[in-house]
Amino acid sequence: MQTIVLLGAGGQLGKKIAQDFKAFYNVISLDRNKCDIANSVALENIFKYHHPSIVINCAAYTNVDSAEDDFKKCLSINFSAVKVLAELSNKFKYKLIHFSTDYVFNAKNNRPIREDDLKEPINAYGLSKLKGENAIENIAKDFYIFRTSWVYSNDGSNFPKKILSLAKNNEILNIVNDQFGSPTSVDLISYLVLLSLKNNIKNGIYHISSSGLCTWFDIALEILEFTQKKTFYSLKNILPVSSLEFKSKAMRPTYSYLDNTKIKESLGVEIKNWRVYFNKFLIEEKE
Repeated sequence: MQTIVLLGAGGQLGKKIAQDFKAFYNVISLDRNKCDIANSVALENIFKYHHPSIVINCAAYTNVDSAEDDFKKCLSINFSAVKVLAELSNKFKYKLIHFSTDYVFNAKNNRPIREDDLKEPINAYGLSKLKGENAIENIAKDFYIFRTSWVYSNDGSNFPKKILSLAKNNEILNIVNDQFGSPTSVDLISYLVLLSLKNNIKNGIYHISSSGLCTWFDIALEILEFTQKKTFYSLKNILPVSSLEFKSKAMRPTYSYLDNTKIKESLGVEIKNWRVYFNKFLIEEKE
């Protein structure tokens, strides 16, 4: 059985991958307390000890607004540490699997964003992730980079869980209705990554995203429509607003809908509309 070293195992995606992969691999799960990926010596010692065939990096600096003020720390995790992982992948001959983001783009033509489209990050977080991508492409010989967007799960901190929590207090919510993308379940990400390894698809960059375009307001609407069927929640609790009404340190791209054609064709699979995966999430939240 091949050994996988899973970095960032404490996050929502890391936990799901650890759970799904353990039947097929010997998974060494390391959260930030067990492994600081910014410590290159610690990383090398871990790989010397475990001799992994695959390293999956779920660790990242993900606070988009804080990255504007703490770019040095953001860069150390999203670029410098990733560069080391790429270098060590050649030394220890493991396949490196890394996750990136829709924020490396600033698409303006309102069509699904392909893997080779122009990269033009408009915030520090996006820039750091792009630099990490470039390091892997320039150095590693055996790798997958999976770009994802609007990731959510039943475990962890994310937009849908926050909306559910606020809705329980019957608060009036102002939700952005002019940023477009597609929410992506960790269930879908984990499944497609596992399938990619099993099918040994080509090295490179792939987009993992649900099908179907929506806004953050559409997601909130879906949540409240679901909860309204079983509780006292009212759709009057949410209001669509422009992103200009929200003051944040970091700019966000207005269009982040990733084209998932490449991964679908590489694996011969169907990726369903985001509402299918999202409904499963909502049902599990109610249980």
